[in-house]
Amino acid sequence: MLTQFLHYRSYLILYFFSSTSIFCNNQYITDWGTLLIDNQSLSIKNEEVIQVVDNHILYINSIFNSPNKESFKIIISDNPQLSYQSNIWNWSLGITRGNTVIMKDISISHISQNRFMQVLRHELNHIYLNRLNKEYNIPRWFEEGFSMYYANEFFLSNKLIIANNINNIDMFMIDNLDAKFNSNSKKQFDFAYAYSQMLLNFFIVNYSELILIQIIEDIKLGDTLEDAFYNNTLVTIDNYNTEVFNNIKSKFWWLRLMKFPSLLLILAPLLLIIAFIIVKIKNYNIIQRWKVEEQSEKLQDNEI
Repeated sequence: MLTQFLHYRSYLILYFFSSTSIFCNNQYITDWGTLLIDNQSLSIKNEEVIQVVDNHILYINSIFNSPNKESFKIIISDNPQLSYQSNIWNWSLGITRGNTVIMKDISISHISQNRFMQVLRHELNHIYLNRLNKEYNIPRWFEEGFSMYYANEFFLSNKLIIANNINNIDMFMIDNLDAKFNSNSKKQFDFAYAYSQMLLNFFIVNYSELILIQIIEDIKLGDTLEDAFYNNTLVTIDNYNTEVFNNIKSKFWWLRLMKFPSLLLILAPLLLIIAFIIVKIKNYNIIQRWKVEEQSEKLQDNEI
């Protein structure tokens, strides 16, 4: 009996230490707090995730300083059933709720590993912004624009989306932009991301990153985005929206021409028919002119 007890006790001790080791192996200390990784992926390794997290934290801290330290979690799910939870999850490669990031594994998102890590950096930016002011929700357009900019997500497709909606000024109303992220329309959802990217990129180019840093600092101190934005630019967000839209109207019209080759393919048969008719008429006129010249030469010969 004693031997059996010692056997079980040895087993329990071994189990305890092995379980503790596994638990510790999924927890990592970062400059933003303890990170717990729940990795269900067969293609993404924890060590790769940690490297991206550490490098991105270092990058963001070097610009905006460290946020308050709190534990956070990254879940990499290979469960395709999660895609049926909401339209937003269907259309997203990753989402962040508070201090939890949920990423679709590349086995269900069908993206490259490099793109996966880019999305992870995007979601880490949300973690940072979520810690600026616990009592205040930053407008979604600013969060997404910030997250895309500091994840180096610059897509020509977003410029095309903007160009296709230039004549619809209602789409560019910044007060209604956040609602588009929760729309049942993927076109509205995609436009919201595209315009958010434009809004933040335009700010960096025309106002500078230093002013953005000060806006972030003011939000940390308790200001709303609207107040911090005005205090540092002397421009209201609504007036800024008008400024960005006018800039788009004047500079981005040419992007519509990107669709011109596709239009040519559609109109090619008609264009060929028109070209054939034009050539035929031109040849007919040339032949008629030749006939007139030939008759004129004959008349001159007869007179001689």
